Formats: sequence, structure tokens, C-alpha cells
Amino acid sequence: MLRSLTVCFLLFCLVACNSDKPQDARSTTFYYNEADGLGTLDPAHMSYRAAIWAGLQLYNGLVQLDSSLSIAPAIARSWEVDSTGTQWTFHLRRDVYFHRDSCFGQKGTRTVSAADVKYSFERIGNAATASRGRWVFSGKLLGFDEYFEATKNSSPASGIQGIEVLDDSTVRLTLVRPFAPFLSLLTMPYAFIVPREAAEAYGKEFFRHPVGTGPFCFSSWKEDVSLILLRNNDYFESDAAGNKLPYLEQVSIAFARDKRTEFLEFKQGNLDFISDLDPSVATTVVTPEGTLTSDYAQYTLLQAAAHSIDYYGILIDTTQPATKSIPLARLKKLRQALNYGVNREKIVRYVLNGRGIAASHGVLPPSMPGFSANVEGYSYNPEKARALMREAGFPEGHNLPPIVLRLGQNERTAAVAEAVQQQWKELGIQLDIKPIDFPQLLQMVSKSELPLWRTSWIGDYPGPENFMALFYSPNKAPQGPNTTHIARRDLDSLYETALSPHLSESERYALYNNMERIVLDEAPWIFLYYNALQRLAQPGVEGLTVDGADRLILKTVRKAQ
Repeated sequence: MLRSLTVCFLLFCLVACNSDKPQDARSTTFYYNEADGLGTLDPAHMSYRAAIWAGLQLYNGLVQLDSSLSIAPAIARSWEVDSTGTQWTFHLRRDVYFHRDSCFGQKGTRTVSAADVKYSFERIGNAATASRGRWVFSGKLLGFDEYFEATKNSSPASGIQGIEVLDDSTVRLTLVRPFAPFLSLLTMPYAFIVPREAAEAYGKEFFRHPVGTGPFCFSSWKEDVSLILLRNNDYFESDAAGNKLPYLEQVSIAFARDKRTEFLEFKQGNLDFISDLDPSVATTVVTPEGTLTSDYAQYTLLQAAAHSIDYYGILIDTTQPATKSIPLARLKKLRQALNYGVNREKIVRYVLNGRGIAASHGVLPPSMPGFSANVEGYSYNPEKARALMREAGFPEGHNLPPIVLRLGQNERTAAVAEAVQQQWKELGIQLDIKPIDFPQLLQMVSKSELPLWRTSWIGDYPGPENFMALFYSPNKAPQGPNTTHIARRDLDSLYETALSPHLSESERYALYNNMERIVLDEAPWIFLYYNALQRLAQPGVEGLTVDGADRLILKTVRKAQ
């Protein structure tokens, strides 16, 4: 009897997460590759693009970004904020179901309730979760930090003070003080809603057995081989004509690390799109003017200025053991010299084939609200670099130990690093390049184990606060995105002042621009380039878009029959 019930339940879940198998599975399956690899499907740890892209298919938050990057309803159908700017009340839809899973028992699923919002946010604040996204709520949600401290010993029965479940479909969030971009924070993966049943049933294995509310359900994951997602037939969203989303039946993700292999698979029709081109083939596909060459005119090129910046991060916290190996942490002039020693324009033109903009201004990319051309960054000036090196005590690089750069196993970033390596060599600086898997790199950076690393920051939402949060001392890693451990009172003061909802946009942006100037002087980064996004899609792919936030939205994608 038990066996027959189990078989029935599994068949029930299969039907819920996928319709009858189509005659031509390729026409309803979207194929893409993740060259950087994937380490988690748990939204509590989704801090990099590969994980975020998967998360956007599996989960929803209270709110989301629409196609114009404006805040739109998701699980919450509406919301309001009180006159103080601190109490936010959300009214949930009643037709949002979790993916069907054995953790829900015989019913197989249930609707999302306000209690799930409370659980999901408290899970981020629980010390045992060790979420990289704790910074999203820290210092903002009333009682969040106290809850975190309490969970180091046990789980407080009362939970987080600033989360009130008013009824099954109404939840109120109370902030410590007004925070202008609060709704934008709730679009991030860390604010995705998960069910207690799944998180507790799978425990530490939840990262490989996700249960969400998104347009696609988890099917299987063979690490470094493939990830398969199936259509969620219970999904709550529809298109403008009333057709249920998503259109696709499956999403199939491969993990080929070689970008040339990825490109070959795309040319053979085995991948529906590629997110960026390997430098070795880029010039044959896209002209420096940003158009397809004649040999590739049959494909679709999607382009957008990205809300992102590529840089080499420097750990400047001299209390960390990792900073003892090289003098970057204690010598600002050396960090400045390294910045002046990078020919960004040359890298963009000859290594990236025009697919980027030299980061010769500040932290904010040109596509980001608040960007100012009046913020002057680093230009290529080898003579100034040499002068600063002399002042730092390393004339022509004498007595300067080799500098080790850790970066992910990606040919594009490796090509950029090799160009920087050659440019610094002309200054007498030895740069050793050591690639590792990107998820492992992020983990080491979060634990302050690396003195110098390559990464990028992709804006989670179109607001400058998201970038400047990287230089706010309470956000110091591992609890937040301040991985360089920069800590300055003037930066903290400017950041906090800019959060007031009573400021005009121009007043807020001026404060952020002042922060940028301080960061440029302190030089916790080696500034490289602002990204320009290019996606190459097969001719039959419809509805695929690209935006400055570098999201992958597949719920509205279909393939021509």
C-alpha cells in the first residue's frame, strides 16, 4: 500500500511540474551553458550571476523588477508605507503555490502565506544559515541584528521584531529608520520566499534540492554536468493576452568551462544563447561598432550597457593574515600606482574587442543613475605609477614581492589579467595569475583569505546605493558585500545620510559621488572596466531580452516551431 501511494505521489508531482512531453522536446527546451560553474540553488547564498540566473527561474520575492527595471508586484499584489517611511505593509496574492514536493506530504503543495515571508527573512538572519545576504536586512529591519546574535546560541521563539504576520495574506515590515531603496532590496535573491517544510526536510542539502514558487521547478542536478528545470504548471503569472507562463517546458543548463567549446556548441545549434563571447572568437562575430559580421548575421545580437564593473579587489584590513604576504593593505600609494599602471582603453579595444567601457571614472557605471563624468578616476599614467612606487619604497619594483591574483576559470578574465600582467611587468611588478573555480573564489573572498582577487559587481537593482554599500563598514564580509574591509567614518556618514527618503535625487547622487572620490583616493580596487552586455541567440528564440541588471528572464521566452 505504501509503495503504491509513493508511486502515485511521484506521478502527481511530475504532472504538476511538467506537462505531457512534447513531440519535439528541443523546440520547448531552452539550452544554455554556465562556464563559471554553479555551487548552490539556495537563495540565501545566491551572490553571483550563475546562481542568480538559476534562482530567477526557481523563486519569487514579494516584488520584482519589470522589463523597464521598475518595481512590480510578484508574490505581493500590493503594498503601502506609512508616513514615517518605516512601516511597510504587503498584501499577498492567494494563488501562489510552492512547487510540488514530498516535503508537503500527501497534498503535495500549498499556497504561500505571510508566515512564509517571516520564515524566509528570519532564515537569512539566522546565524546557522550563514547567508551572504544578511547585509540586505542588517541595520534596516527592526530587531534583525538582535535576532542574528540570539541565534548564535538558540532560535528565539519571538523571531524578528520588525516582521509581523497580520493575517495569512498580510505581513508588515518595520524598519529601524527610513531606507529609500527598501523595495529594491526586496527584489534580490536573498529576499526570495522559501517554505519551512523544504528547508527543514532537506536541511544542509536544500542548496541542491530547491523548492520555490518560480516559473520552473527543480528536476535534476549533476554537478559540473547539467541542471534540468521543468515547467511549473501551477505558476501564477500570465502574459498580457492571458496565456499562462512560462511558455517553455524545460530549461537545460550545461557547465562546459571552455568558452571555445561553448561557442562551438552554439554554432552547432546545441545551445540557444551564449551570454558573452570568448576573446579568441569575438572579433569574428561582432565588429568594434557592435554589429554582427556577415558570417554571423543569421543570429540575434542583444546588447545593453551593464549596471556592472569589473575590478580587482584588495583586502586592506591589516588585521587579516592574508594581508601579510604582500604590502598592498598598508600602502595606499602602492595601490594607487597599480591603478595608474593599467591601460584600460587598450584592454577594452584589443582584449575585449570594444565590449566594455574603460573604468576611468568612479564606482558607478555610466548606465547607472547617479553616474557623474565629473568624478575623475584613474587614467593610464606609467610615470605617475613609477613615482608613487618610489614613494612607497619600491623603485622600479625593487624589493616588491610577487603579487598573486586569484580569479575564476574564465578565458575572458584570464585574457584581461594577462594584459594587466604585461603592463605591470613594464613597471617592474611581477603578477602571478592563479585561477580557481569561481564559487570557491567567492567563498575565499568572503572569508578574507585572499589579498587580491578578480570579480565584478552587478547591480542587483538600478540604484547607486547598491554599489556604494560595498564601502559601508557595517557591511564588512562575511556578513555583507564589503569584501575589501574598507572602514572610514566619512564613507559611513555619507552613505547613511544618502538613505533619507527626504532627499531629492540630485542631493542623494551628490553624496554618492563624494563617496566615489574617497574610494578612488583610498584605492581598495584596481579599476578595470564597466561592462557592455552582449548576448548571441539562435534565430528561433523569441522573447529573450537583456537589460542593465544582466538578468536572465526565461518565463517569457519561446522557441519558434
